[in-house]
Amino acid sequence: MTKVFILAVENSADHLGAQLAQHLRMQDKTVKLAGIGGSAMRAIGIPSQMDISGLAILGFTEGLRSYPHILRKVKEAAQRILESGADAAILIDSWGFMVRVAQRLKKIGYKGQVIKYLAPQVWAMREGRAKILARHVDQLLTIHSFDAPYFERHGLPVHYVGNPVFDTDYRSGDAKALCREYGLGDKDIVAVFFGSRPSEIARLAKPFADAVTQLRHSHPNVAFISAVSSSVTKEVSGAAGADLRLQDIILLPENRKLDVMACAKAALACSGTMTSQLAAAGVPSVVAYKLAPLTYFAAKRLYKPKFISIVNIAANQALMPEFMQTDANGPQLAAALAYYLDHPDKRKSAARALSQQTAKMRAQDGESASAQAARAILNILK
Repeated sequence: MTKVFILAVENSADHLGAQLAQHLRMQDKTVKLAGIGGSAMRAIGIPSQMDISGLAILGFTEGLRSYPHILRKVKEAAQRILESGADAAILIDSWGFMVRVAQRLKKIGYKGQVIKYLAPQVWAMREGRAKILARHVDQLLTIHSFDAPYFERHGLPVHYVGNPVFDTDYRSGDAKALCREYGLGDKDIVAVFFGSRPSEIARLAKPFADAVTQLRHSHPNVAFISAVSSSVTKEVSGAAGADLRLQDIILLPENRKLDVMACAKAALACSGTMTSQLAAAGVPSVVAYKLAPLTYFAAKRLYKPKFISIVNIAANQALMPEFMQTDANGPQLAAALAYYLDHPDKRKSAARALSQQTAKMRAQDGESASAQAARAILNILK
């Protein structure tokens, strides 16, 4: 019997962990799974062995403030993995947290395979992380075909499995049912996606509220809908309570995300996995992001690509307009959304370009990335 422990401490990683677990079970009926994760993993029968709240952290200053909490959780996670007797520990995304867990596992004598799922984006910045990762994990599963050379030169075996973001059919939502449920009739729907980290909500709540207010005034027929990540439901509700303008947005649970995308003519989204999903659904989207000033100061000097969205990076052009820092403000975001609402031909052209680009980024052999990742793990353990 094969024992696998899956560790995922952020919302997107939690969903990847759930997909991976399902394919591990399909490919090996005897596999025994345990893990630390969120609601997606719990929904398929893998209850979390540790509270992961407060671990969805991005940026230097956020990391400093949370460092004592992170270290406690690193020790707890590593101990849970050791006690599980797992043959493999799958560490999904979350570079800073996971590399510390990997270090801790080696220190306390864990004998199983330490497998990192999703590589740090060393092609974008901090190439030195490849060498660090190679010292502390045994295998790497990567979602980009161009990742391997960065890590293999340091002796780390790399398995390209494709991008699991594109495993889902994001066009399968029920637009009619959602519009009927909320009496939206012939409204022009704009989807709003706040992000999955508390810091993202804190920084984008005001510019999003400004954009919503401005667009509502200029386009009276517009309606706003959001599917809120389970990891930040409390933060979004708090933001809507503090800024009543956000109450113009219909807030729905995360499991209505596909329905929201299905009825949206355009979307306003925090940069992240969500923008790739919107691109795969063919929804013309406006991307926004804000970092802490110190984090942005450092990133601006280290970051190599021209864009922040994976789809834009892959296409080498702004298929989704991006607004960073002070540019992520109400007037600019509203104007970019209005452009899509006012020009149906441009909206259709953008949707077509996004669909074509994401089609190129899917696994080409017909098997999902999650299935390939599961097969790679089981082959490693054999």
